[in-house]
Amino acid sequence: MRSHASYRSSIAQHFAPFNYSGIKHVINFSYGAPDPATFVELAWPDAFNQNTGVAAADLMQYTDAMGLPELVTKLALRYNVRHDQVIVTGGASEAIQLLIEAWINPGDVILTEDPSYLGALRTFSVLGATVLQLGMSAEGVDLNELKEVLQTSSRVKLFYTSPAFHNPTGRELSRTHMAEVAALLAHHGLPLIQDLVYAELSYNGAVDWLAPGGNVINIHSMSNIAAPGLRVGCVLAESDIIARLARLKCDGGVSPIISNIVLGLLQSGALDAHISRLRQHYRAKRDTMHTLLRRSCICEPGYVVPSGGFSFWVRLAANTDIQTFIEAARREHDVHLIHGRSYGPGSGHHVRLCFSYLPTAAIEQGLSRLNDLHAKLHSHSGPRTRKLEDLNSDIGAFSV
Repeated sequence: MRSHASYRSSIAQHFAPFNYSGIKHVINFSYGAPDPATFVELAWPDAFNQNTGVAAADLMQYTDAMGLPELVTKLALRYNVRHDQVIVTGGASEAIQLLIEAWINPGDVILTEDPSYLGALRTFSVLGATVLQLGMSAEGVDLNELKEVLQTSSRVKLFYTSPAFHNPTGRELSRTHMAEVAALLAHHGLPLIQDLVYAELSYNGAVDWLAPGGNVINIHSMSNIAAPGLRVGCVLAESDIIARLARLKCDGGVSPIISNIVLGLLQSGALDAHISRLRQHYRAKRDTMHTLLRRSCICEPGYVVPSGGFSFWVRLAANTDIQTFIEAARREHDVHLIHGRSYGPGSGHHVRLCFSYLPTAAIEQGLSRLNDLHAKLHSHSGPRTRKLEDLNSDIGAFSV
């Protein structure tokens, strides 16, 4: 049937749909999904448990656009905000979508770093935004670039970032730096959106991020700290912003049944105990990948060792044709990578290597296959891997 396609539908055709079923059967380093082995370690409450304080009739009914009231109250306590500063969303994805719909008309400009979160970049594009990606350092976005853009462009509407921990670089962006960013944006009447889905998965102690309020809007999610199948997230912001988002929600609220599960986890303390285990679990997987990368020649040695989150961001070794490497890895070795330019125009020599989802054996096998491929493509350029005795000289190049 021939039919008219909307502008958004036409843009969306340029992106592949998410296909979790497909990633289960290959070694895919591109997706930062939680480790399914951790799901059984959480003490899951009964979805219909009325000890949470939610009546049986309310569990089976629609709920408020703001979310199940009992869950909203619990989230407000958890994140130290008022009840009217919380809206429950269908994961962080809906949170991002609602915020863009609240601020952006087609052609308006969204600022973010180069590189930035692939899922957010897709949402920005489908909703008609012009995305301008600015350079970044270890501290965060280049403030000089940010100042210049804010002074010269009247179509900038917001700044999006993931400061703890940055996706895809894995950096913990300085709170002081982010306060400067927020102040610059506030001077121009613009919001700062902080995507904090990894913030509770720190491997080196507590993380300090800007609290919501004023022009600062924070996004949280249960996906990485409990399970993505819950599809429960939240936005924390000033009450007038929350009210605006609630009017954009066209559903009957996030499922009360699923919300009751999350509420039970929060009330029992099971979630916080689980998060402590997750930090140890993912830190061990991070350390495994770090050790393997130190022995590998597929990437430059000066990468950042992430202090939280799910992935490494590495620059492929010099003289590597990244497109050839990625295509050959998929075709010949069933190892999947995404080209760095998808994360930003200045990131074309990088790839994201996620360690969260894959079993340790698959991480080892995948990197071994990439090493073999690198050796094949660079057979004329020297030894395949660095010797273990040479590794000590590289330690200073790593930033933990």
